[in-house]
Amino acid sequence: MINIIFSEEYKNHDTGNHPESIKRIEVVNNLIKEEYSKHNLIEPSIADKKLISLVHDIDYVNYIFDSIPTSGFNYFDPDTIASPNSLKSYLLAVGGSVDAVKKIIEDNNKKNVFFCAHRPPGHHAEKNKAMGFGVFNNVAISAEYAFRSGKFKKILIVDFDVHHGNGTQHIFENNKNIYYASSHQYPFYPGTGSENERGTGNIFNCPLTAGCDSKTFRSLFENKIINKINNNFDLIYFSAGFDAHKLDPLASINLENEDFYWVTKIVLEKLANNVPIISVLEGGYDMKGLLHGLNNHLKALVEYSNE
Repeated sequence: MINIIFSEEYKNHDTGNHPESIKRIEVVNNLIKEEYSKHNLIEPSIADKKLISLVHDIDYVNYIFDSIPTSGFNYFDPDTIASPNSLKSYLLAVGGSVDAVKKIIEDNNKKNVFFCAHRPPGHHAEKNKAMGFGVFNNVAISAEYAFRSGKFKKILIVDFDVHHGNGTQHIFENNKNIYYASSHQYPFYPGTGSENERGTGNIFNCPLTAGCDSKTFRSLFENKIINKINNNFDLIYFSAGFDAHKLDPLASINLENEDFYWVTKIVLEKLANNVPIISVLEGGYDMKGLLHGLNNHLKALVEYSNE
C-alpha cells in the first residue's frame, strides 16, 4: 500500500497550449483513479509563505503572490506561465510535498511510500527565480523541511527527469547532508549538470547524450550514480520526470516504458535500506509516455512498500 497525494484542483492551473498543460494531470489522475484507487489517496494541504521561504527568498515569494493575474496570463519567464487560479496549484504542490514528510514523522519513520501527483513541476525553480515551467521547488522545500525536522540526518534526491534539476542542485550543493543525483540529457536545457559539478561531494550528475537508448542509460546510471553512492540514507526522494521517454517531444532520449520501472527499482534495491520514499512528479509531455512511464514507476514503488 502506498500513499498518493493528488488533487483535481491542479486542473485549474491554466497554461493554454503550453506543453505543461492540464492534459498532463488529467492523464495522471485518471491512472490513479483507475489503477491505484485501493491505495491511500490524500488531498494536499495549502502551503504558506513561511514554508515556501525555507528555500526561497521571501522577496521572491512575495513577488510571485503579487504577480498572479486577474485575467489572462502572466509570464515569469518565456517558459513559465501564471493564470488567475495558478497560485493555489503552486501552494498545493508545495503543501502536498511537505504533507508526506509530516505523515512519515507521525508514523515514526516507518517504511512509508508517497507519490505526490503535483503540477507544475519545480526542480528548475531557483531560490529567487521561476524557471522551466516551475515557480516553487516542491522537492527542495520538502527535503529542507525534512532535514530541519531533525528526524532525517541524511537525505537523497534522485532526479530522472530528462532536464537537469538546476534549482535543486543549487539549493543543496553546499549541504553535505542532502545528496542530489541526476540523470539528464546533456548538453541541453537548462545548461547545468556536467559531471564536474560536485558541490561538497554530494552532487552526482549522469549526463546522457542525445539519442541515448535503454542499454546505455542503464549502464551509465548504474556506474555514475548507483555505484558511487552508499545506502545509509534516512529518506529518499524521486524527482520523477517522464520526459526521457522515447515519445517525448521536448527531448532526445529514447527510454522505454520499462526503464522507469528499472530506474526506480534499482534505486530502491541498492540505496533504500527500508527507509521512507517520497516521489514528486516533475516533467513528461507526451501523454502516452507519461502514462506508461508513471505506471511503471508506481509499480516499483508498490512492490517496495509491500516487501
